[in-house]
Amino acid sequence: MQTITNRSRNRVAALIALLPAALLLLASCAGSSARPPGTVDLAPFEEMARTAGCADTRNRLFLIDDQLVFWDRAGACADAAYAETLYGSTPDQILCELHDSIAGPVKTCTDEQYQDTFETITINLDQPDLGLGPKHTVQPISF
Repeated sequence: MQTITNRSRNRVAALIALLPAALLLLASCAGSSARPPGTVDLAPFEEMARTAGCADTRNRLFLIDDQLVFWDRAGACADAAYAETLYGSTPDQILCELHDSIAGPVKTCTDEQYQDTFETITINLDQPDLGLGPKHTVQPISF
């Protein structure tokens, strides 16, 4: 049976053996440019909004709960005069969209779990929190 001193020595030896691996892991993460989970790279959204046509009346971006992006744009155009779009983490990930067309308003949600949220947002465009309330964070994105 080992004494307490021998068990302590064995634990210290095991920790010392793991130390190089832990240091290597920390060093590899220190220079990483990966985003933390739950964050969105806003640069593509900002570029999209900056270069958008028919956005002379409204052109606003919002980050919602650090996971979703909402784009609200409108302009004085004969067609496609407005669009509201809810995105996931990339501009290619359109979750819900409401836009003008020659045939009238077109509304779609490719992911039904966002349908109620999108409905709330689109009827509360004039509210700072887009009608989502205190359980959500809504941050305007400057571009």
